[in-house]
Amino acid sequence: MESETFVPVVSVAELREGFLTTHVVEGRPLIVATTAEGLHVYDATCPHADFQFSAARLRRGCEIECQMHGARFKADAGGEVIKGPAKEPLWTLESRVVDGSLEVLLDW
Repeated sequence: MESETFVPVVSVAELREGFLTTHVVEGRPLIVATTAEGLHVYDATCPHADFQFSAARLRRGCEIECQMHGARFKADAGGEVIKGPAKEPLWTLESRVVDGSLEVLLDW
């Protein structure tokens, strides 16, 4: 069985509830949504039109909105689609917090 490799993304102290931040890990752009329910890490590309998300305030504290066509995703529920035109959810990345640092599983 292959061992899991987690790499650091950002210090949890730098994150604020209700905001979306962007980060690049191993050349891949990621977004971190910080909601009342916790930290959620997704691929930074909208599945509708391959548009890159940017840092922003979350709508209603828990919705990620694509600036290109207005698709919305539930930040604290696995990136599920709330409003089209997107039909597919955001690609979720496995993450954990270790010693105050948010880490993501390298599986790509």
